[in-house]
Amino acid sequence: MRFTWLPVAMLLAIGFAAIIGQQFPELGGWRYVAAFAFVVAFTVSILIHELAHALMAMRFGIGVSEINLGFFAAGTHIEGERKSPLEEFAVSVVGPIASLIVGGLAYLGSRAFDEGVGYVALWELGVANLIVGVTNLLPGLPLDGGWVLRAIVWKLTGNMHTGTIAAAWAGRILAMAVLALPVLLEEIWGRQPSMVDFLIALLVGFFLWSGSTASLMQARLRRKLPALQVRTMARRAVAVHSGTPLAEAVRLAGEAHAGAVVVIDGDGKPHALVSETAVAAVAPNQRPWTTVSEVSTRIGAGHIIGINDTGEEILATLRRHPSSEYLVLDADGGVYGVLATSDVERAFRSR
Repeated sequence: MRFTWLPVAMLLAIGFAAIIGQQFPELGGWRYVAAFAFVVAFTVSILIHELAHALMAMRFGIGVSEINLGFFAAGTHIEGERKSPLEEFAVSVVGPIASLIVGGLAYLGSRAFDEGVGYVALWELGVANLIVGVTNLLPGLPLDGGWVLRAIVWKLTGNMHTGTIAAAWAGRILAMAVLALPVLLEEIWGRQPSMVDFLIALLVGFFLWSGSTASLMQARLRRKLPALQVRTMARRAVAVHSGTPLAEAVRLAGEAHAGAVVVIDGDGKPHALVSETAVAAVAPNQRPWTTVSEVSTRIGAGHIIGINDTGEEILATLRRHPSSEYLVLDADGGVYGVLATSDVERAFRSR
């Protein structure tokens, strides 16, 4: 669990202390104690919201890495994709429902007080959780309601990525609506918007726009993944020993129409890849006197990839073991070729 909640907590404490000070001036400095208690209670309610997401995800066997109570937006970091629309719907909707339940309980608790600080605190806590619950149910990413919409579209179309795109565009529409809200306040309700209204609208609109845009880009990226295959992107390679002159290795690669050179040891096992950048840096008249070992890079742990790997497997290897080139082995464990990171990036751009 990670807390970066301090800026929000300070703003809430100042605001609530001002409310208490106006209604109960006789409290004096005790209003800050009441404000602190309110902030603690509200923080716990937000934690309950996020715990609801986490517990539901774990109920479906989905890993949860952390809960972040952070500035402007809390979040539960769930590892991996939900496997069905039902899982997506349940994990997403349970958080706002938890907030609405907490808000309802706080409101009922306030009814036990006819007046006083306890009544105001519980009533404000109920309203705050009602706002959190309702706001998070708005149908647009990155809000919880956006993931609920994604689950519904996924169920109707049978395509998870279509659901993501629909929910992301809904998030962009919400962002534009939020930016227009201060103007609508004046046009519809006759309320003159303040600079604070415009600032809040700008911050919330930016949060919604950036979050929905990131989700949209990720959905478009993931739609391309199934078409990516190591077999079609890898460069065929020739195998040479470490003492082979670079000029000879380049000649052999040209005759075999290969795009890469693999260095093998005395037992015929690959142990290094000739770097294309390093080869280009060697002048042609120097290549007969330069061995491939001088322009090669040892194959590191994790820098081997299977010929039948596709989209998600390729990206997982690139994330876990970053490199410019990877050795590609065929189904029998023999050398097939080399996969260059630049070729993967080019494949993404061209699709």
